Amino acid sequence: MKFLLLWALFASAEFPPLSVRFPTLAIFPEAQKVAYGDARGYLHILERGKEGYREAWRSSFLGSPVGGVLVEDIDDDGRLELVVFTSGGRIYILDGETYSTSWQNQEGTFGNITAMAVANLDSDPQKELVFCADERLYIYDGESLFGEWESEGKFQASQILVGDVDGDGELELVLNTGFVVGVTFHDIKWALPGGFGEHITLLDVDDDGVPEVLGESGGLLRVFDAELQRELR
Repeated sequence: MKFLLLWALFASAEFPPLSVRFPTLAIFPEAQKVAYGDARGYLHILERGKEGYREAWRSSFLGSPVGGVLVEDIDDDGRLELVVFTSGGRIYILDGETYSTSWQNQEGTFGNITAMAVANLDSDPQKELVFCADERLYIYDGESLFGEWESEGKFQASQILVGDVDGDGELELVLNTGFVVGVTFHDIKWALPGGFGEHITLLDVDDDGVPEVLGESGGLLRVFDAELQRELR
């Protein structure tokens, strides 16, 4: 617990999101609250007070270990939501203030979910949920929470990022397993054998206005240019 709180205290916008290394941990704006899920299947909320952080709330059992937690305004209503997914295929949307569950998918919809990201992928105001479940990619609308797209091909990923990584003006889904998928036509733009790494982040390392994919595995950092479709050395 002390290690977790130290990460929360030193988190800031100057560093990559903690979810790069800790997908089950999410920091609220200004680090006033911390949400984290555990391997026992519970979501916890820590609130910062005069004497540091304390647990303010704990969920009921979510059915299986928590796979990831995100804090986002997914429906463009000006209020934050907690987006939680479990290794057993469940998705829960909670109010960011009251922690009440506003939506959950039906049990049995998915066998497992391994990765998720939240981003605005189209021209409407609300964001979308993009996730990897049962070796398929899915996109759900953040307001209606209806499915907008399901991939025909199989994909695996433990991390998904969203960004224009090839400079074509279109967003791409970047999977740590080496796939770069266009958001508009859902076409595979790049499939790198061996993948990018266990953990990835996007950063413009050469100041050309287009972010590169940074991948880390076993302490080794590698940089990939999706526009040139090669590793930078």
